[in-house]
Amino acid sequence: MQPIEHVVTAEVSTPDHAGGRLVVWIRHRPDDPLAVRLDFAPTGGPEQSAATWVFARSLLSEGVTAPAGDGDVRVRPGDAYETHIELRPAHGHCLVRFRTAALRSFLARTETWPPQVSARVRSELDRTLDAILRRA
Repeated sequence: MQPIEHVVTAEVSTPDHAGGRLVVWIRHRPDDPLAVRLDFAPTGGPEQSAATWVFARSLLSEGVTAPAGDGDVRVRPGDAYETHIELRPAHGHCLVRFRTAALRSFLARTETWPPQVSARVRSELDRTLDAILRRA
């Protein structure tokens, strides 16, 4: 199974820069079904990424309708047509503005994966919870 990839143009701003447009690859991989990846690349493709952020797909799904996240990644609705993703590395932060329709289209494509992906998600979750409980 191939990764699901959606290429969008987003507006990126930092406290020091008013903003600019950047190509962003949003990816969902079958070997990591609980995560999404944002690959920021000025040219080329995701393999030439200047930066990659990986976070929970559920955070993106929740954030298009209501504020979500309180750590390094925060997602919230903007105006009627935008969703804002705030990325907070150890030094500074940036705000990425996406068209909500593009994010919803991507999310819809990731929900149509075959049943074996859902089974893998359950298996991975069970394994992760088991590891956490053994350490507690």
